[in-house]
This record gives sequence, structure tokens and C-alpha cells, in this order.
Amino acid sequence: MIRFKRSGLVVGVSAAAIVVGALSSSAAFASTATAQPEGDPLFTTEGGVAQQFLAGARTIPHWTFQYTDPTNGVTYPITMVGNDPKTGLPSNVHTVIIPLKMNFVGAGQNTSSLNDLGYVGFRAPALTHSFDGSSKVAATLGSPVFTDYTYPNDLGGDTGQLGDTFMRSQFNKIGSAYHVKLVNDSVFTTQTLNVPAQFGIAYVRPVPAWRVANGYQAVPDVTGVADVNWFSVQLQNMMKTLRVSPETLPIFLTDNVLLYQKTYTNCCILGYHGSGSEMPNSHGTGSINGQGNQPVQTYSYAAYATPGTYSGFETDYTGVRGAPRPTRGLADIHALSHEISEWLDDPFTNNAVNPWKTPTAPQYGCTRLLEVGDPVVGVWFGLNGNVFDGAKAYNQWHPEDEVFAQWFGRGGVEAAGYHSYTNRLTFMGSRTIGLGGAYTGFGSYALGC
Repeated sequence: MIRFKRSGLVVGVSAAAIVVGALSSSAAFASTATAQPEGDPLFTTEGGVAQQFLAGARTIPHWTFQYTDPTNGVTYPITMVGNDPKTGLPSNVHTVIIPLKMNFVGAGQNTSSLNDLGYVGFRAPALTHSFDGSSKVAATLGSPVFTDYTYPNDLGGDTGQLGDTFMRSQFNKIGSAYHVKLVNDSVFTTQTLNVPAQFGIAYVRPVPAWRVANGYQAVPDVTGVADVNWFSVQLQNMMKTLRVSPETLPIFLTDNVLLYQKTYTNCCILGYHGSGSEMPNSHGTGSINGQGNQPVQTYSYAAYATPGTYSGFETDYTGVRGAPRPTRGLADIHALSHEISEWLDDPFTNNAVNPWKTPTAPQYGCTRLLEVGDPVVGVWFGLNGNVFDGAKAYNQWHPEDEVFAQWFGRGGVEAAGYHSYTNRLTFMGSRTIGLGGAYTGFGSYALGC
């Protein structure tokens, strides 16, 4: 379960006119209207295969350890990607990128639930628009997810891929022979999805609408949002049709297409990862009786995010700024960095921990999942070299911070012999704590619910 081409924006009418017109049309109601919260970005998981069914399975390389949480005395088995860091052995994990071209139609969908989203006067007419994920393949392959970059000294100064550097820091293996590297075997032919009107809309979100209306940009950026359950079925069917190897991680890549749950306002999911045995039955929960040879597929979806999809990245209605807020780096590979790191630490979406809750990510409530990106959604550090998105992304990549397994384990992971670099609890270490407020909580272990 979810735990969860026409190139013009609108035929015959300019998108800028629609945005500005929508703003002015609500002026009469401005005195009584109240702005709706823009909403928090969300990531989730799908499916799950229990550790006992992985023995002998045809799947990605993985290893398992266990630790005992000293705060409740419970022993938790944890499965991760690659080789056990105690062996010091490197590993390569193969991936394929599957770009998605998603076509949305403006068919008079009722978007009144989005009225005054973010600020009073905002309106969101449904647009006809195509989003082609293949346009983001070169940037994705050139990003830190797949290409070696050198990380700041206070993050360890390592050189490597983002996920590899995260794993090496998490297990104090910076400078060693231990690696978990991604090897992308191929880019599949772009898969086209025509989104039925009842399962999605394309619209201009509040930040670009406000920016166009106030002269900060000429052409509004458009976001697609699709129903998560409809989208999941499409991915399951694609994996079956495309015959993706269970020993490979397929990455479904969209160009700023996000997901909603049931209603447009219950939005937006920017990425998820999942797993299942004998795909694609029942959203990845097929038969587990494979006599030690069953295929177990892991997979991921991520949106290559356009800056300004959420507030806090560029000058917008929340106030003047010249750079992204330190907790709103929702641009370029931010979503993919989140999903890759979570997949590395919980590839089969089965790693349970002592339940945790943090005020830095209230959208997750109380959860027992080892999902390393969820507590720090939006928190980022910059890496120079984003030549693909240029000035709009400040010529930087915006990967997300990640919380180490040690934070979830409350001391039990270290007791099992797995220490992190400088004994930190997040990849960004003191940078995260230095954000102040609730983020100071990452200077100590997770609290319960």
C-alpha cells in the first residue's frame, strides 16, 4: 500500500494572462478570504518484503545486521544495500533510468479547493501541458547522484557519488576502500503517460504565479500533479512490461510531476521508493514462496524539481530573499537524493525501528520506519557545478541532508559496532544543529512519540 504534444500552457490564451487575471478576479473577496497553508513536501514508501524472504532471492546486493535499542530493549534487524561496512569491501549496484513523459489535459477540473493556496487571491486553473522527464536525464546523470563531486570539509571532505559518500560517512569509512556505488546501465525509451482528467491536473503553483504577477519572471513554471494510486499502478505495469531486472534499481524520472493523495490539497509527494516480490502483483506484494530464487524488485520514483515549486527557494510571497532558505532546498535532485539515500538504508521498505516523531517534519506524525530523509525534508547543502539549471538554481546542486541510522537506534547501532564519522547523527552534522529551533534535536538521539 502507499504509506502514504501540445506545447502551449493553454491553447489560445497566454499563461501569464491567466495568472494575472486569476489574481485580479479575487480582489473583491480579499477582505474576507484567508490564505491556505501551502503544505509540506512529502516522501513515502510502497510495498515491502520482509527480511526472512530475501535469502537466496534474485535482487540487489544487500547485507543485514541487528541492534538492540537500549531505550526499549527491542532487537531490530536492519537490511541495507551493498556490503557490510565491517568487511570494508566495495560494491556496485546497477540502475536504469526510465524517463516519463506525462501529458495533462485542462478539462475544466474543479480546482476551487486550491483557492488562496499560499496567499489570498491565488487561483489555479487547470492547464493542458506536457512534462518530459527525458529533458532531465542529462542533468540527473551529471548530478552528484551519479557523478563524483568533492564534499565540503565539514561534511568529511570525501570525493564520490552522493549515496556512496553518505554511506561512507554513516559508517565512518571516509578514505577507506569501502564504497556503495551506482552504475547506470541504460536509459530506457521514454514512457508516455496520458493522465486522465480525473487523475491529475497541471497548474501554476503559488510561487511562480506570484512572481509573474509581480514582475519577477515572465513565463510561469508549471507543475503537474497526479493521483498517487493511479500513478503507482502505471509504474507497476511498466516494470512488468519493460522486464526490469530485479538485480537493478529502476528510477522513474519526471520533470516536476508530483503526486497527491485523493484530493489536490493533500499534496505533494515528490518521490517514493518501494519493493515487492514477484512484481507487479498487488503493488509489489506478490508471492513470497519462491524457494530461495524469487525475484525481489526495488524501485524508485523522483521528480526533478523546478525551483519555486515550493516557497522558500527564491524571492516569493513569503518575503524577499536572494538564496534558498536552509530548510527549503526543493530543487533539481533534492527529491532523488532523498530517495536514493532512503533506498540505501531501507531498500526493501521493511526496516522497523523504535517509533519516532520530530517537530521538523510534522507531516509524518509518529512512524516506525527507518527513512533517513523524512526527519529533515527540505534541509540541504550546496554543491557547486550545476551547469544544467544555471542561475535559477544558483549554479548549485541541492541534495538533501540525511539522518543516520544511529539517530534512529538511540545508541544501539553504535553498540553493534557501527559508528559514524565524528559520531554525528546527520550527514550535515553541526550544520543541521546550527539551523536552531527544533533542529537542535539532531544533536541527540531520536525521541519517542
